[in-house]
Amino acid sequence: MYSDISFPNKKILEIRFLSVEDFYTISFENHNYTIVGGDDDIKTNLVRIAENEKVYYISADDKTICYISVNISTFIKELLLFDNYVNQSNLPENPDDLQLAEFAEHLKIQILKSDSNAFYDDNTFWSEVCEELEYGVI
Repeated sequence: MYSDISFPNKKILEIRFLSVEDFYTISFENHNYTIVGGDDDIKTNLVRIAENEKVYYISADDKTICYISVNISTFIKELLLFDNYVNQSNLPENPDDLQLAEFAEHLKIQILKSDSNAFYDDNTFWSEVCEELEYGVI
């Protein structure tokens, strides 16, 4: 089903994808999801694809669900965009708050081009990533 998608073979934002043959399905809150990867350090934080193809991040420990993307291809595109953006940034070694805010805002604009729902509230995956960028956590 996802064999035509090229998944990153490296960890980005602590997310590592499984190989396609290792994907598995779980039932969570009466819905089936295909698990395609997760947090490399926290094994109960998973990237899952819903039956409607939308991608979510789930923390199985506290049962929180966070919207990631409209589909897995878009999410991979966004992850690679993030990786390139951060690795090729020209931020100074110790950026100030304004520089961090501008950096996060530019990334947000780029992600919105792929998925207009990526920031529909403060609890989406990309909202949280951009907030961490603004605070210099990432």
